[in-house]
Amino acid sequence: MTLFVKTIFTAPDGSGLVNVAELAELDNTRTNCRMVRMIELTPDHSIVGAFTDGKVHGSANTPLDVVPHPDRLGQFDDIEHHMLEQGEFDGLWAEAQTLFPDLPDRK
Repeated sequence: MTLFVKTIFTAPDGSGLVNVAELAELDNTRTNCRMVRMIELTPDHSIVGAFTDGKVHGSANTPLDVVPHPDRLGQFDDIEHHMLEQGEFDGLWAEAQTLFPDLPDRK
């Protein structure tokens, strides 16, 4: 199953990092997911980079290949998350493509 999630990481110093990601569940245990695409934003929601196919575009951090399932994110005090609709993610992906023209279309 494909999932779309927005995560907000808050560091002890108050700085933050916002990611929106397309994830693929690895199995039906709802434990881990494979990172498919990711967009990194500033806390004020300006796109700074993106990731897909093992390649970073812009100044995004390189994500892990396998990440916790969104159902497990509640165990992390410094991570807030919200599920997204595919259309919301696709709209942000289109915005990222205007900033990073070599960013491929969705497969």
